[in-house]
Amino acid sequence: MKPFLMGSETEFAVSGSQQGAPLSAEVVFRRLLNHVCQQYSWFPDGNGGRSVYLGNGGRLYLDWNGHPEYATPECHTPTEVACYDKVAERLLLAARQADPDVELTVLKTNLDPVHPDDVTWGTHESYTCWAPVLHAASALIPHLVSRIVYAGAGCLSIHPASGGFELSQRARHLVRAIGTETVRDRAIFCHRLRKAADSGAGGWTRLHLISKDSQRAPFGTYLTFGTTGLLVLLLNAGRKIGAGLELADPVRAIRTISCDPWLRRARVPLRDGRRLTALEIQSCYLEECEREVYQGSFPVWASELLRHWRETLAALTRDPLGLADRLDAYCKLRLYERALRRTGYGWNDLHAALGDLAALRQHYPARVVQAVLQGGADPMDAEFVAQHAEAAIVIGADQPGGLERLRMASRMLALDVHYHELGGLYDRLEAAGQIRHVVLTEQDIERAIQEAPTGGRAALRGKWIQSHLRHGWVSDWRYLYHVPTGELVDLRDPFSGEAKTIRVSAPGDSSDPEVAEITSRWE
Repeated sequence: MKPFLMGSETEFAVSGSQQGAPLSAEVVFRRLLNHVCQQYSWFPDGNGGRSVYLGNGGRLYLDWNGHPEYATPECHTPTEVACYDKVAERLLLAARQADPDVELTVLKTNLDPVHPDDVTWGTHESYTCWAPVLHAASALIPHLVSRIVYAGAGCLSIHPASGGFELSQRARHLVRAIGTETVRDRAIFCHRLRKAADSGAGGWTRLHLISKDSQRAPFGTYLTFGTTGLLVLLLNAGRKIGAGLELADPVRAIRTISCDPWLRRARVPLRDGRRLTALEIQSCYLEECEREVYQGSFPVWASELLRHWRETLAALTRDPLGLADRLDAYCKLRLYERALRRTGYGWNDLHAALGDLAALRQHYPARVVQAVLQGGADPMDAEFVAQHAEAAIVIGADQPGGLERLRMASRMLALDVHYHELGGLYDRLEAAGQIRHVVLTEQDIERAIQEAPTGGRAALRGKWIQSHLRHGWVSDWRYLYHVPTGELVDLRDPFSGEAKTIRVSAPGDSSDPEVAEITSRWE
């Protein structure tokens, strides 16, 4: 089979304060990064910025809009991707807890709790694709739409069809089937090719998908990368997949499926006139993969992945809450159902109260919203008192039970945030044995914090960073460069772990245009 790698990039939301004074996101990131750099081997990013490459082959950096982002090393299996994804959580959690005088919060989530329709953080997938990109798009889009039954992290929702809860946090931010943008006009299938590292010799490209949710439970990450990675492998081998599954409207379909978290009713129209559920679409892909894998030569991990895929679809058909111990969306769904039973409310009550709370936040300042929830206003501020009274009337907080329903919705939203907080509710559930990693062990994660995956340039990059501690080294996905001596290690072949060194006599002095460009930055 042709060489194949995959990996993820995950954005984190952060906030912080010191002695009651808020810290900017960049200051929070600098504190997190400083702690990581004190604990582990690293090289600075050869492209500048607040970015480092770590001894496990991954990269930690400040993304363009001020939040931390972690990119895993290039991985060979879905288990490795899930493992190195957990590494990011462990590194940032330890860094968050390092200074008791500073209060830092790190969230692994996709939605801003106050403005979920306006602000989103992403988690991006990468797969080596040797097939034509647009051919891959038509084959994969029905899969990308329907896989949210296990690729979603779940969220509270005011969408009229949702009943108060959705499977996917990212679904509402996807507005087209195919496109190249990642921060606006987002697509279910993104085919962005912007950097030299996005393609390579022989005709491969890096599929850069953005439709997956950030997940705390690693089994969801494993399934997402395993199923999608296996389908890309089939495309790479020239197989045809997804024939007859073309969706009539992929964007509407992903939102329809997202709004049916109990998987009871949502059927989406296909171009051929049929209407299928997400589980039926997934079963079609599964059966295609089983026929091909059992007849051909595929990686060892493929057979295990097929077993987990089939067992998961069967369990979701019986009762989605049966997977609450391994998939985020159903874990959260069970938590909310238990919380509602304790408080005596139902999903209809929560749905309506979430809508009232969203309207309150849309039309009034945060100070007014807080005052309504607390049930009082500052008598010294006449304008504030008037806004408070108006807001209470508009959303019915002055009616019997209205304020308590609003407070209940606020607590439920806080529960969602706390689930995604590093060191928060998910981690407590995990420590209590209520979350099953299924495919990972604690030893796997601890080893991945220190070591890169074996094979390929990630292994070479990680070992080089750990063993070459001389001052002056910088790194990129595609090279390692020692500025004082002009020694350059060529990493342009992502599948090779062989060190190909080049000696550059002076910055920019090379017959290879790329090497000349790389080294000229450090003249």
